[in-house]
Parts: sequence; C-alpha cells; structure tokens
Amino acid sequence: MNRTFLALALALSVLPVAALAQDANAPAPPTDAQRQAMHQTMERFMQQGEQLHQQMRTQMLSAVSPAHLRAIGATIGELAITQNPDMQAAAKRIDLILSSGERQRILALHSTFRDQMRQLHEQMRTEMQNEMPANHPSMMDEHKSGAMMQNMASDAGSVVLMALSPHPMMGMMPHPGMMH
Repeated sequence: MNRTFLALALALSVLPVAALAQDANAPAPPTDAQRQAMHQTMERFMQQGEQLHQQMRTQMLSAVSPAHLRAIGATIGELAITQNPDMQAAAKRIDLILSSGERQRILALHSTFRDQMRQLHEQMRTEMQNEMPANHPSMMDEHKSGAMMQNMASDAGSVVLMALSPHPMMGMMPHPGMMH
C-alpha cells in the first residue's frame, strides 16, 4: 500500500518535468546530482512509509482477538485459492467478523496511519522540491495528494484486508470509497 502510494507520488511529481521539457521558457531540468538526491530522498521516504505500514499492521494484529484473527486468516487464505476473488465481499466478511470495539480500534489505527502518511508525504514533497532547480514549479499539488489520502479504505474490513494480506498489490484493490 505504501509503496504504491509513494510510487504514484513520484510519478505525479515527474509529470511537470516532462511537460516543461517541451517548453522553451521552462526552467532547466534537474541535474544528475539533483536526480540522484531526489532518488535517495524517495528511497528514504519509501522505507519510512513501509515502517509506518508495518507498525500499523503489528498494532492491528494486537487489536484483534486470536479467534477473529483465525477467521480473518481463513478469509484471506480463501482469496488465494479462489478463481475470481471478490475483494469487496472479503472485506465485508472481515468487517462482520470484527467486534465493534475491534472495528473502532482498527479505524483509529488507520486514521493515525493516514495522518502519519500525509505528514510523511508533505515532508517528502518539501524535500524533493528543495532538491529541484531554482524556479522549478511545485512537483505535486496539495489537492491531488489530499485526494489520494482520502481515497484510502474507510471501513475496518477493507483496512484489515489491505494491511494483513501478504500480496503487495492488495493495497491497490478497489473499495467503496474509491468507486465514487
């Protein structure tokens, strides 16, 4: 989930550079040293994002009863052997497995994670902007990054499914909040 978000942020940050390369009045493109610095910054922030994700995952595992974890594990395991897995149905099933208190704890953990990721993204954006040539336009506008963070899962079942699934692409699954 974090890698997907950070890779998307990097891709969106490069788009203005590509567009400006075609404009004769555009600021100079980044030097090799600046590109290297941005790459290192991106790697560092990806690692920090992964650490935040692992922290949330560990806290979620602690927030759910052992019996519910086994039922959630069975649901996630069924996805691996199903011909056409239905992620939304699995998320709903997981949401029904969780107790009210577990759902509240999961959503609180996710809210904290989302806030931390938003702050991390802002730090990355600021650092990478500082690494760009002078007079270079902003790499990523605030509205896009805020919209991406808002599109993260909003129900406990989807959050658990994304956080606990072993497949890294699970973070890209559509959920009800992204459908609108």
